[in-house]
Amino acid sequence: MTAKYILPLMALSAMSVYAGERESFDFGWKFKYFGAGNPGPATASTTQSGHPAIHAIDGDLKTRWCASSGAEGQVFEINTGFKNEIEDIVIVWETDTPGEIIATWESGKETETEEISRGSWLSRLFSSDENSEKGRTRIHVGGKPVSKLTLTINGTDSALWASIREIYFLNAEGKAVKPVILPKYPNIHPESPSFRAKGFKSVQLPHDWAIESPFLPDEPNETGKLPWNGMGWYRKSFEVPASFNANAERYYLDFDGVMANPKVYVNGKLAGQWAYGYNAFRVDITPYLKAGQQNLIAVQATNEEASTRWYPGAGIYRHVWLEKTGPVHLAQWGVYATTPTVTEDAATVKVETTVQNTGKQKAVLTVRQSIGSAKAEPVKVTVAPGASEVVTQEISLAKPKLWSCETPHLYDLRTEVYEGGNKIDDKVTSIGVRTIEWRAEGFFLNGKRVQLNGVCEHHDLGPLGSAFHERGYERKIEILKEMGCNSIRMTHNPPASEVLELCDRHGILVIDEVFDIWKHQKYDKVNGYHKLWPKWWQKDVKNFVLRDRNHPCIIAWSTGNEITEIVTKDGPAISSALRDEFRKYDTTRPCTVGVNAASGAWNGFAETMDVYGYNYKPHQYRDFERKYQPGMPYYASETASCVGTRDTYFFPLKWGVGDGFKNFQVSAYGLFAPGWANSPDCDATALDANPNCAGEYVWTGFDYIGEPTPYNQDQTNANNFENEEERRKYMEILKVMGNKAPSRSSYFGIIDLAGFPKDTYYFYQSRWRPELQQAHILPHWNWAGREGEVTPVMVFSSGDEAELFLNGKSQGVRKKGEGDTFEQNGVEISKNGHRFTWEEVEYEPGELRVVVKKNGQPWAEATRVTTGETAAIKATADRREIAGDGHDLSYISVETRDAAGNVVPTDCRKVNFSVSGPAELVGCCNGDPTDQRSMQDPKQQFFNGRIVAVVRSKRGESGRVWVNIKAEGLKAISVPVQVTPAAQ
Repeated sequence: MTAKYILPLMALSAMSVYAGERESFDFGWKFKYFGAGNPGPATASTTQSGHPAIHAIDGDLKTRWCASSGAEGQVFEINTGFKNEIEDIVIVWETDTPGEIIATWESGKETETEEISRGSWLSRLFSSDENSEKGRTRIHVGGKPVSKLTLTINGTDSALWASIREIYFLNAEGKAVKPVILPKYPNIHPESPSFRAKGFKSVQLPHDWAIESPFLPDEPNETGKLPWNGMGWYRKSFEVPASFNANAERYYLDFDGVMANPKVYVNGKLAGQWAYGYNAFRVDITPYLKAGQQNLIAVQATNEEASTRWYPGAGIYRHVWLEKTGPVHLAQWGVYATTPTVTEDAATVKVETTVQNTGKQKAVLTVRQSIGSAKAEPVKVTVAPGASEVVTQEISLAKPKLWSCETPHLYDLRTEVYEGGNKIDDKVTSIGVRTIEWRAEGFFLNGKRVQLNGVCEHHDLGPLGSAFHERGYERKIEILKEMGCNSIRMTHNPPASEVLELCDRHGILVIDEVFDIWKHQKYDKVNGYHKLWPKWWQKDVKNFVLRDRNHPCIIAWSTGNEITEIVTKDGPAISSALRDEFRKYDTTRPCTVGVNAASGAWNGFAETMDVYGYNYKPHQYRDFERKYQPGMPYYASETASCVGTRDTYFFPLKWGVGDGFKNFQVSAYGLFAPGWANSPDCDATALDANPNCAGEYVWTGFDYIGEPTPYNQDQTNANNFENEEERRKYMEILKVMGNKAPSRSSYFGIIDLAGFPKDTYYFYQSRWRPELQQAHILPHWNWAGREGEVTPVMVFSSGDEAELFLNGKSQGVRKKGEGDTFEQNGVEISKNGHRFTWEEVEYEPGELRVVVKKNGQPWAEATRVTTGETAAIKATADRREIAGDGHDLSYISVETRDAAGNVVPTDCRKVNFSVSGPAELVGCCNGDPTDQRSMQDPKQQFFNGRIVAVVRSKRGESGRVWVNIKAEGLKAISVPVQVTPAAQ
């Protein structure tokens, strides 16, 4: 059976009524961060999924707090808020292990400490008996008001983790007194004096309050060591004309994304709110406006800890728009275009238009549609007050130019609404015409099979944080396309709408994903989306699909990623409900899920989706085909998770998946990964052996902030090391550091956080662009002190035969597929299957040169040399001319060079940046995952010879900009960038 989906005509952008009535609302804001808030009555250093600290004081002996591992030194703390006099503290333990437990309690200005012992493990059997002393520790306080209790728990191990059933505070009568749960945040109202007090600073949207900070040692590195959690307020005043009439005009604020739980106030009154920080939403501010006055818009954003697995950013981090309409207008996302038939000779464009009447009288309207000279028959419709109507029309396009990856042609669809002879609203929707089909044998675009050469991408932009900049993401796409990437999976949340517009323009196929968590809690994320699920999931699906369904780039809807429901009894029902909800708004694309649990393909969960997504299961492809094909298509929704640090290598080289970890970095040979993952060679081998798999999405295209696996911030790091000696050394270092690894960004990327390719970039380029005559040698060849030592050399190339020379002496010929093998993830892999490998090269300074052939003919050559000392720096602007709109960017890449012009790959000297003229420095990044400097600090440091600086134009200004660069010990240089007047 073939699953066929004819994609709609797609929207790149929707221009509002009256050609200028939709305007940017990004400028003129002020911001203040009010802090992380009260941490709550109970906190812990680590928490196991589903067993938060609050469970230890909830009065229920059936629940518990449990640490996330058996590491020693777990800290559990209760801020009681007591004024009551406490006689005794009773701790009901889950388990008993020998070792030291230190209890510290505060009473006013006094602090007392006592070493205590843990109760019997039999507490699990007797926990229902509240009068039993078994499994309990009693601390006699003696009638003092205990304001805080801290327990430091040692004596744990891999089998017995720190765990508490309940803690009771008893008064003199022996009755339990409950801790006071204080408000999370201070009660601030937009019209209160504290809201208008000092401390607000001017900011420009999009704005991420956390990226402005240096990386903080005590912040979790899973979420990037930045202060993203807490509460912040934004405020802006704007004047409403004296002629404003709420019965004749509507004012809307459209938020592309606020992280998170935004509440929008207008003149002190709550006008609207949302919850999911990644979704777009609209607020009707009309009822709250005051004509002829300054009107105050205030937005509260609140990020809860333990709500995310990566860095989410903070604040109003995407664009805001002010849209003004009449009472009768096109609804938000009210134009929906599809192409039910497409041939070489003609395409039928079906347009469904929603017209909304917020007025008090019925409206008799005419709706017109056109694409250039091609027009639909006008349709008359009557819309009652307070109602909306959907109008369906068709346009025939002769000899349509099809949208594809190579030729992403777009048309302008114009929608006009007339009342009588007056045009009262119009929108232009940029559209593309093409078809997609997901078949058992792969993915087809316009009838042609296209291998999905894709990457997964988180939403941050490195040194810019999560503050969205269109040019920043376009640069990502340009770098990915040069590698041969033709698709992006938006992980694991809705992207900014402009990302999809860019993919439309650049011919990038998209799997658009909405959730990382469904109804059930995931891992230890006690404040994850599951808390929002009952009230919000249908609203979020609706906004997500309505906003995005017109983009030609989107080839599938992903309803979730690695969700808990894959293995729960209610999982299939929840997945089916999500799929059906998507189909209410779009039936032209299939639904999929990124599935990591091996059982997901066999327990009934697979049957709830249209296309199956495999995360890290290359060894299951053949069995999946035997069960489901012909029938269900499948693809690799996440592959590799190969980790590496740019231009960093460790010796001796081993081929075990976890053997390349050292000094909080990862060797860049492109072989190493955490335990669940594998090298790219493994996935390439599996894909070649299973050609029906539609393709892969590598985790990830770019490094991102947070999730610095394998250097997490707790004892689970031990699971990342296969080498026992390396494991022991690392864990000792981590213990000395208080279990606080310095890593703050990921190692997963094919490209580092600054945008510089790692070696694996050329692995994928050699596969995804087989026609490109290229060769890439690794490692670099600056190894003073390793003379005569074995230093393995590898080459990535699309050729099939290669000979390596060291200082003119041949090191031997290698042919694709010949030689030794290694095994990962149940797959046997040839060491020369997807790269050329010379494992016994002994280092000597000089020149490495490789000569590559293909089909017996010369194909490509490449060299690596031992460089001299750094003699100068060289800087290159990716764009020498940018628009003065306050958003446009230029990336300045800086390298350390020797006298011959070679990049010195070991230089990590300090460097300073400054900018003069109508632009500002908005970020710097060197690609080092352990660098703790703020990426907005002009004082930086090279990492392995490279760094990038980002400058942004100033709004409404133009002229010459000079980016001044002074590297330690070297002559300063300046790079010119021209800022041109922005288009009006």
